[in-house]
Amino acid sequence: MRACFGIIRVKFFAAGIPPVILGAALANYWTGGFNPLNFTLSLIGVILAMIGTYTFNEYYDFRSGVDIIVPSEHITPFNAGSRILPEGLLKPDYAFKIGFVAWLFYSAIAVYFTFSVGWLIIPLSLIGLISGAFYTAPPLKWAYRGLGEFLIGLNYGPLITFGAYYVQTAALPLDLLILPSLIPGLLITAVIWINEFPDYPADRAAGKMNLVARLGLERSKIPYYILVLLIYPLLCIGVLTKAIPLTGLITLATLPLALNNLVVFRHNYTLPKRLIPAMRGTILLFLTSTILLSLGYIFAVR
Repeated sequence: MRACFGIIRVKFFAAGIPPVILGAALANYWTGGFNPLNFTLSLIGVILAMIGTYTFNEYYDFRSGVDIIVPSEHITPFNAGSRILPEGLLKPDYAFKIGFVAWLFYSAIAVYFTFSVGWLIIPLSLIGLISGAFYTAPPLKWAYRGLGEFLIGLNYGPLITFGAYYVQTAALPLDLLILPSLIPGLLITAVIWINEFPDYPADRAAGKMNLVARLGLERSKIPYYILVLLIYPLLCIGVLTKAIPLTGLITLATLPLALNNLVVFRHNYTLPKRLIPAMRGTILLFLTSTILLSLGYIFAVR
């Protein structure tokens, strides 16, 4: 049982929850409505998509050998997979079956929303399925082609936020959604970006040419700085254009955390074990920023 919970990466489910909350908060702010059933089903659907993605990723990274060749001194709680398959705690085929079943139930929820809400669920759910299921799986292998970071940002930012909004309202006003959805999108990309630093030698050796592996550690520093800091001017632009309410500025409270992450990262980007506080801090920055932005919409008065 411990191996099953480990392979589905339960502790990382939190990554998909804040964008769902943000989408529902946006819907409530702009339309005044909230459907508890659709919120719950959208949350379950996102969790199923994460289970499918994580287990397929573990399975195909194990088959490629990338999780096997990561040096022990480069393994942290945030990279190199769950270690369930390399340690022989679960059969690889069983991990694949868990992911396959998760994608089936995800698809069932998407079909339900298609008939109960509207057809736009089809492209939204298909993007999630194709980008998640084939993140490391052939023939697409997005993470090996330098597209994984973009797709993760797209999925955990705009895609989940749009979907959570759409199942509440049956509408998709992009002019109201794009700016706020970019904030979780950029920050989850920062999470993936910094987590790729300890994996750099193994990724290159296994041919997993994500963007950090392609750019090298030195040239990959600047994109991390940009991903972390860009949310603050976007937040201000959103307030000025009224896409984000004034109460959304509560998200600025995360700036000290962001700056601390940058300092730790700058001094330790080549030292995996000493990079752990910045890796943990980047996850915390994603979570707190998205939740605070959601609260900004929830407590705003129109």
